[in-house]
Amino acid sequence: MAYDGRYRVEEIDDDNKVVYFDPFQIKKITGTRLAPILGKGDFQTPFSVALDLAGIYREDTKTKYIEAGNILEPVLRSYLKKNVSLLTPLLGLPDGSKAVIEEPVPGEKCGYDHFHNENVFGGLVDGYVTVDGKRNSILEIKTSGERGKWMDENGEYTNVTEQYMLQASLYAELSGLDRIVFVVGFLDSDDYDRPKFWVPNENNTKIIVKKKLDMAPYMKEAAEWYKEYMKNGQTPEWTDADKDLVKYLKAYKPGKR
Repeated sequence: MAYDGRYRVEEIDDDNKVVYFDPFQIKKITGTRLAPILGKGDFQTPFSVALDLAGIYREDTKTKYIEAGNILEPVLRSYLKKNVSLLTPLLGLPDGSKAVIEEPVPGEKCGYDHFHNENVFGGLVDGYVTVDGKRNSILEIKTSGERGKWMDENGEYTNVTEQYMLQASLYAELSGLDRIVFVVGFLDSDDYDRPKFWVPNENNTKIIVKKKLDMAPYMKEAAEWYKEYMKNGQTPEWTDADKDLVKYLKAYKPGKR
């Protein structure tokens, strides 16, 4: 558990399977929260994301997989910087063009949000690819222990999950860009126990370039969801997948609405 804000719960309605809460200082929809809100999340549900946005509950992010990703993000960004010429054919750049990897503003220096001009959507990007001094693509860095999920029927690394595409496409949309450069580091099981010893190379690191999704319908649906639930201080209905979370909430005596 990353934080415990159960005191913000005003009522747990068993009949309607919803939780009412104080809607003060609701967080913004980030790339990782978008897919679960749309019912496309692999790990979170709309109900659990609502609690996260309300500051009531968030899953513990200190797993070895997430920690490895955090440790290796700057390592993979540096690898791409040193091998930026690999992007020339992937981006279809003309001869003489110069691609550069732009570092993101550190989270602690921007309030952990790179999009302060947005009221509903926000988050942190992993960087940008600039070409001849102009931003060309959003950079999205991932680590994975499952190579097969990223490979197509020809054994090429072209597949990106819908959840990751939604995440990166949101940041591309907010940045006014149409293209995403995924840099994926593939780790063996032992690497997750010692991520600081993992070194990227051409065999364990792949670059995938994708055109961003048309985000208009997704963002419209998410914004409507945000207005309906978050602004009104009410979660969507919980499901059987949320039963342990509901049990956890009930262990704390809420106030009355």
